[in-house]
Amino acid sequence: MDKLTLYFDRNVGKRLPSALSKLRPPAEIRWHQGEGLPQDLPDDVWLERVAKRNWVVLTQDMRFHVNESEHQAVRQHGVRCFYLPGAQDGMWQTLCTFTRIHKKILKLSVSTPAPFIFAFSASGRYKRIL
Repeated sequence: MDKLTLYFDRNVGKRLPSALSKLRPPAEIRWHQGEGLPQDLPDDVWLERVAKRNWVVLTQDMRFHVNESEHQAVRQHGVRCFYLPGAQDGMWQTLCTFTRIHKKILKLSVSTPAPFIFAFSASGRYKRIL
Protein backbone atom coordinates (compact mmCIF):
# COMPACT_ATOMS: atom_id res chain seq x y z
CA MET A 1 0.00 0.00 0.00
CA ASP A 2 1.20 3.50 -0.81
CA LYS A 3 1.97 5.90 1.99
CA LEU A 4 -1.02 8.07 2.90
CA THR A 5 -0.92 11.78 2.25
CA LEU A 6 -2.66 14.07 4.72
CA TYR A 7 -3.64 17.40 3.20
CA PHE A 8 -4.31 20.29 5.58
CA ASP A 9 -6.85 22.85 4.38
CA ARG A 10 -5.83 26.51 4.36
CA ASN A 11 -7.94 27.22 7.44
CA VAL A 12 -5.64 25.03 9.56
CA GLY A 13 -2.75 27.31 8.62
CA LYS A 14 0.76 26.30 7.70
CA ARG A 15 2.54 26.09 11.06
CA LEU A 16 1.03 22.77 12.19
CA PRO A 17 1.50 20.83 8.94
CA SER A 18 4.94 22.36 8.42
CA ALA A 19 6.03 21.26 11.91
CA LEU A 20 4.51 17.79 11.46
CA SER A 21 6.28 17.29 8.14
CA LYS A 22 9.66 17.70 9.83
CA LEU A 23 8.98 14.88 12.31
CA ARG A 24 8.96 12.02 9.78
CA PRO A 25 5.33 11.06 10.41
CA PRO A 26 3.75 7.82 9.16
CA ALA A 27 1.99 9.79 6.41
CA GLU A 28 3.16 12.40 3.96
CA ILE A 29 2.07 15.89 5.00
CA ARG A 30 0.88 18.51 2.51
CA TRP A 31 -0.91 21.79 3.03
CA HIS A 32 -2.72 24.38 0.97
CA GLN A 33 -0.09 27.10 1.23
CA GLY A 34 2.77 24.62 0.70
CA GLU A 35 1.19 23.51 -2.58
CA GLY A 36 1.14 27.11 -3.81
CA LEU A 37 -2.63 27.17 -4.20
CA PRO A 38 -4.32 30.58 -4.19
CA GLN A 39 -5.95 31.56 -0.89
CA ASP A 40 -9.21 32.30 -2.70
CA LEU A 41 -9.38 29.02 -4.63
CA PRO A 42 -12.95 27.72 -4.21
CA ASP A 43 -13.25 24.71 -1.94
CA ASP A 44 -14.92 22.54 -4.57
CA VAL A 45 -11.98 23.12 -6.95
CA TRP A 46 -9.21 22.13 -4.54
CA LEU A 47 -11.30 19.26 -3.15
CA GLU A 48 -11.39 17.78 -6.65
CA ARG A 49 -7.61 18.21 -7.07
CA VAL A 50 -6.87 16.62 -3.71
CA ALA A 51 -9.23 13.70 -4.35
CA LYS A 52 -7.61 12.99 -7.73
CA ARG A 53 -4.28 12.59 -5.89
CA ASN A 54 -5.98 10.30 -3.35
CA TRP A 55 -5.00 12.60 -0.49
CA VAL A 56 -6.91 12.73 2.81
CA VAL A 57 -8.38 16.14 3.72
CA LEU A 58 -8.01 17.59 7.21
CA THR A 59 -9.97 20.78 7.81
CA GLN A 60 -11.48 22.97 10.48
CA ASP A 61 -14.17 24.15 8.06
CA MET A 62 -17.05 22.04 9.30
CA ARG A 63 -19.46 22.99 6.52
CA PHE A 64 -18.47 20.72 3.62
CA HIS A 65 -21.51 18.54 4.26
CA VAL A 66 -23.82 21.60 4.39
CA ASN A 67 -22.64 23.82 1.51
CA GLU A 68 -23.97 22.41 -1.75
CA SER A 69 -20.89 22.85 -3.95
CA GLU A 70 -18.52 21.32 -1.37
CA HIS A 71 -20.96 18.53 -0.53
CA GLN A 72 -21.28 17.66 -4.20
CA ALA A 73 -17.48 17.76 -4.68
CA VAL A 74 -16.95 15.40 -1.73
CA ARG A 75 -19.46 12.90 -3.12
CA GLN A 76 -18.57 13.21 -6.80
CA HIS A 77 -14.79 12.97 -6.37
CA GLY A 78 -14.65 10.46 -3.53
CA VAL A 79 -13.08 12.80 -0.97
CA ARG A 80 -11.89 11.39 2.35
CA CYS A 81 -12.30 14.18 4.89
CA PHE A 82 -11.86 14.74 8.61
CA TYR A 83 -13.13 17.74 10.52
CA LEU A 84 -10.57 18.74 13.15
CA PRO A 85 -11.68 20.41 16.37
CA GLY A 86 -10.15 23.50 17.91
CA ALA A 87 -10.40 26.19 15.27
CA GLN A 88 -10.12 28.75 18.07
CA ASP A 89 -7.34 26.92 19.94
CA GLY A 90 -3.72 27.92 19.88
CA MET A 91 -1.02 25.96 18.08
CA TRP A 92 0.00 23.93 21.15
CA GLN A 93 -3.53 22.72 21.88
CA THR A 94 -4.13 21.94 18.21
CA LEU A 95 -0.93 19.87 18.12
CA CYS A 96 -1.93 18.02 21.31
CA THR A 97 -5.35 17.23 19.84
CA PHE A 98 -3.85 16.04 16.57
CA THR A 99 -1.43 13.69 18.35
CA ARG A 100 -4.39 12.26 20.27
CA ILE A 101 -6.45 11.53 17.14
CA HIS A 102 -3.92 10.89 14.36
CA LYS A 103 -3.93 7.08 14.67
CA LYS A 104 -7.72 7.01 14.33
CA ILE A 105 -7.46 9.26 11.27
CA LEU A 106 -4.91 6.95 9.65
CA LYS A 107 -6.95 3.84 10.42
CA LEU A 108 -10.26 5.30 9.20
CA SER A 109 -8.55 6.61 6.06
CA VAL A 110 -7.64 3.12 4.91
CA SER A 111 -10.57 1.15 6.32
CA THR A 112 -13.51 3.32 5.21
CA PRO A 113 -14.59 3.49 1.58
CA ALA A 114 -14.74 7.02 0.16
CA PRO A 115 -16.46 9.38 0.07
CA PHE A 116 -16.74 10.21 3.74
CA ILE A 117 -16.55 12.98 6.32
CA PHE A 118 -15.80 12.25 9.97
CA ALA A 119 -15.94 14.91 12.69
CA PHE A 120 -13.59 14.61 15.66
CA SER A 121 -13.94 16.11 19.11
CA ALA A 122 -10.96 17.25 21.16
CA SER A 123 -11.37 14.15 23.35
CA GLY A 124 -10.83 11.89 20.35
CA ARG A 125 -14.43 10.84 19.81
CA TYR A 126 -15.65 10.90 16.26
CA LYS A 127 -18.81 10.45 14.27
CA ARG A 128 -19.47 9.98 10.63
CA ILE A 129 -21.17 12.99 9.05
CA LEU A 130 -21.25 11.70 5.45
